[in-house]
Amino acid sequence: MTELKIDNEDDFLKLACELGRPISSRINGSLIDNLIPLKKENAHKQSLSANFGTSDFPYHTDGAYFKIPPKFILLRYTNGISKPTPTILCNLQNINSFDKQILKHSVWKVKSKDSSFYSSILSEDEKIFRFDNCIMQPIDMKNDNSTHLEKLISSLPKKIINWEINKTVIIDNWKYLHTRPEVKDNEIDFRNIQRIMIQ
Repeated sequence: MTELKIDNEDDFLKLACELGRPISSRINGSLIDNLIPLKKENAHKQSLSANFGTSDFPYHTDGAYFKIPPKFILLRYTNGISKPTPTILCNLQNINSFDKQILKHSVWKVKSKDSSFYSSILSEDEKIFRFDNCIMQPIDMKNDNSTHLEKLISSLPKKIINWEINKTVIIDNWKYLHTRPEVKDNEIDFRNIQRIMIQ
């Protein structure tokens, strides 16, 4: 993860283009998403907010519904209170070989935008972690290693992003899962994090 400060949207997009190919998170959507805390009833039906509202989000991969998830996620804090709710990252890259084998050898059905496909949590070449419990289901109980993953996440060190205006972070979306704790009540009308997905 890399932290920097970017003062405007043009430079934010420029950085995204330097890192790879920016993609829209939704069909015909903008390259820049505005991540605003929403109550369940006001959220897009295919979003985490539709499931969890302003409560804690589970650890997840952004864009897990793509056959190849975005390599990088750019986040930029553009509006909000001082000392806002942080974003928390968990790096899975250096887990041991036993854990990697467990995450590689189970099959999950991934519900994508226009179809479904099958995937493991860790790719066969061990380069890409993919997990989003809202759109992924094990094909049977034998393949459900989500509890193992949750225990693994709880045992690993975390990186905490303490947001301030214009702070920007580059997240390796193939290595890190991330979460957002419950949003404070006084943030709901003010918090905005811009996001760009990069292939």
